[in-house]
Amino acid sequence: MLHPLTQNPWQIDTDRESGPVSLSHLHQLDRTRYAIQTIARMVGNSAAEPDATGSPPLDPWAITALMGGVESLCEHLGTLTEAMLDQALRPDDDREAPNPTHNAPSAIQ
Repeated sequence: MLHPLTQNPWQIDTDRESGPVSLSHLHQLDRTRYAIQTIARMVGNSAAEPDATGSPPLDPWAITALMGGVESLCEHLGTLTEAMLDQALRPDDDREAPNPTHNAPSAIQ
């Protein structure tokens, strides 16, 4: 399941391909993906909307705010990825439950 934009041309044989990670991190990655996809669709529709429907496009400040949201979500993806790599590369005897990456109640992490 490689995508051209996610292939790593510098991958070496010593890079581990699998390791245990927290399912809560995977769920957060999935929700983040949907959020980025939604924002991309909103900005894309706004760019094409005048031709398609005659409605005015989003104001520049709205697009700037949405793109700032994408940047923030990408930072969140980086934090989650770092936590998952740390957990997956930790020796078996040092493994423990992962620390949350945010201040949400433990019931929803």
